Amino acid sequence: MENILTGILSCEEEAFKLQEDAKKQSLEIIAEARKKAADLLEKSLAEGEALVDSLIQQAKKESLEELKRQEALASDQGLKSIPKQKLDDAVDFIVESVVNNPWQW
Repeated sequence: MENILTGILSCEEEAFKLQEDAKKQSLEIIAEARKKAADLLEKSLAEGEALVDSLIQQAKKESLEELKRQEALASDQGLKSIPKQKLDDAVDFIVESVVNNPWQW
């Protein structure tokens, strides 16, 4: 009977050791998974920031190009909106000023 009890105690001790080993391995797996998750999160954030910077730069470039295009268009329309007679009068005034009063220039 003592051999049976010793065998049971031996099996219980072995089961306890196996249980402790399994617990230790599961904690190591969880720690490694958390580390990998943190690394992935950090990498994703860095890639996200780089993408945002790139998108902002592209948007700025496109905005400046559109602004220049709009300014050129407005400038062209501004000259076209001045009546021809006013342009002719302005040219005549400048020419007369230069011809009649050259000493002022």
